[in-house]
Amino acid sequence: MKRIIGFYFILHTLLIPVSSLSAADTLPDDIRFRDLKYGFSYEYLYALKDGRIWIKPDTKNTGVTGEWELFNKTGIPSGKYSSSFEPGDVITEFSTEGTMIAAVSNRGRFYFWQPTYFEDTVWHEETGAPFEDVLYLPDNKTWCFSFSVMRAPWKRETRMHEKDIVTYWEDIDGNRTEFGLTATIFCVTPDGQRIRFTDTGLPTSWNRAITSPERGRFIIENISASASTIFVINKTGKMYTRMYDYELDGGGPALRWVFDREKRTEGDEIAPIMTSIRTYPLPGWLEQEPIVQLLKGDGKSKAAITEKITIVLTGKGNAARELRVQGRDSIGRYGYFRKMIFDKTWEFIETGEKFSDADIIKDYLAKAPEGKILDKNYSGTVSKPGEADLKAELLDFYYFNSPATLRVHVNNKYFDMTFHTADLWSPTVQKKYHPELVGHPSGEPRLIQGAIVIPEDILNSSDPDIKGTVDKYFREFNKEPIAFTVSADDRQVLIESKTLQRSLRKNLSYEFRGSLKFNLINENYRNGYLTKSIFIAIAGNPELEIPGDTSAITLSGVDSLIALNKKALDDLKSLNKKIKRESCSSGCVSSCILPVYYIFNGCITITGLPHWDMSKSSPGTQENITQLGGVSYTGGTPLKEHAAMNLREGFDDPEDYEHAVEIIEGRLSRLRELGKKLSVKND
Repeated sequence: MKRIIGFYFILHTLLIPVSSLSAADTLPDDIRFRDLKYGFSYEYLYALKDGRIWIKPDTKNTGVTGEWELFNKTGIPSGKYSSSFEPGDVITEFSTEGTMIAAVSNRGRFYFWQPTYFEDTVWHEETGAPFEDVLYLPDNKTWCFSFSVMRAPWKRETRMHEKDIVTYWEDIDGNRTEFGLTATIFCVTPDGQRIRFTDTGLPTSWNRAITSPERGRFIIENISASASTIFVINKTGKMYTRMYDYELDGGGPALRWVFDREKRTEGDEIAPIMTSIRTYPLPGWLEQEPIVQLLKGDGKSKAAITEKITIVLTGKGNAARELRVQGRDSIGRYGYFRKMIFDKTWEFIETGEKFSDADIIKDYLAKAPEGKILDKNYSGTVSKPGEADLKAELLDFYYFNSPATLRVHVNNKYFDMTFHTADLWSPTVQKKYHPELVGHPSGEPRLIQGAIVIPEDILNSSDPDIKGTVDKYFREFNKEPIAFTVSADDRQVLIESKTLQRSLRKNLSYEFRGSLKFNLINENYRNGYLTKSIFIAIAGNPELEIPGDTSAITLSGVDSLIALNKKALDDLKSLNKKIKRESCSSGCVSSCILPVYYIFNGCITITGLPHWDMSKSSPGTQENITQLGGVSYTGGTPLKEHAAMNLREGFDDPEDYEHAVEIIEGRLSRLRELGKKLSVKND
């Protein structure tokens, strides 16, 4: 077999020059849109053909001429760090930004070309941090890749043109913060309502997500991303953008953010990523202006657009993004509409690149189908030691969206507070192989962190009941970042305050706060709950069902159904064991790291990190020392929460698993009875 494979590989290699000629002849002269077959950086054009990636200079930008050739001479992952890419494997999809490539093989596995190493760049088959692992593409409608980076020669190479370097971003107060290196893959779920994401600095999984615009009701048809800015479109041409990645959202440990509105950088000053204090929250989805030419209803206009979109980095900062939509103008010329992200009007660029009328968006900006409501309402109590429990509600909450509303009742009155959430980082993954189980009652809760913002009129209420309750229970938590840990799924939300927390405003100080606990239940969680379960899906396979009319069924037919149901039962048990093993493994890793963290954090406290004066230190030293010291901002809570939750999930059988087993075992019992009757009848 090895000889056969070797011969195939040699033959394939020898034929590359011939195929190269034919493929290059059919590739375009220019590429203006990024998708899963084509891409570009400032310096190069990329294309997928015959299962391989091709490259040529982008002459219009650089003046450099050249022909299409196989990327890195082979067009496919190769080298010692991509040995899993076997002879005969091909690339089926890829996405680029800058000169980094994320490519998917015919086996669904990701491979990465990341030119940010001091050593020679090679293909890598693993990604993630702190532990590298393989990454597979999940079920999706579409996906894209985004890359945000600054030059940091003390820790990495950045082998790309200045036009592909975004350098910094600005918060809602205009404070500029350095970008680190954030390479993010955004993956739209099949229903178009969520965008799952992972990046090279996160544990390798798809358990993190954000919702589409309109609180997830907007159904995404296509997505593009550049420098941490997402661009989406729906079936009727409505478009939104949003600046988002994990680093910006505040989930990363050692990053500092506050709700205090303040301008903290001046002029062209850019704050270092590890010492910057960013104002939160992040802006949400921004609806883009309509294309006026498409609104002219004179019956003569030929203006139209397709779902083909692209966002392009054009410089530094948030505003340097160009939006492109493939289309046709009012007189029938083919090309695309473009504008800068915050501009009000679109202009048309003619390219002559035609498209099929079947691709045209019909009924531009008409009311489009909406997705199901993802937000849920929870009710229960909030408790504080030594004080009476209060009735509380969490309204319009979804663990992949923020903010929600916390409502507290007192003496037949109530007041509302805004509840913001961000990810609770952990070195381990949640449900690596089944991310859809995160947040599902049969899987495990989504672990996040929360903060409350109390409106000024509530803080200063003239009502003594409301003001007294705010002062006694909530005032000390107002605008305190990550003051709460949250464990949430579709059935229950538990919110608990951190009684001891290092301040994000002052590096060295610890803050003590009271103990608050919210226990909130979604009373409607059972509606449709079991139908969304992967276990119930196995048990409910129509091929396993007993026909309603059993008069025509034979004994061999019964035996076949019994065999199928036994296999399904085995599959159920195997899947449940696999998920529980995964939970145990994650729990053990977090448990082992936890004491190391506390020892390390004690050293941080004793030495005063990151409070040292590092003004005379190198940028690399400043960043590393500050990052080490900043680990204590988040505290040991993520490790404790992940350890406890995963160990618990590792020993408990979920409710819907037990229900699925009951369904199959009940069906097997009925089939055996039916088999007995048929045996007697045949005798």
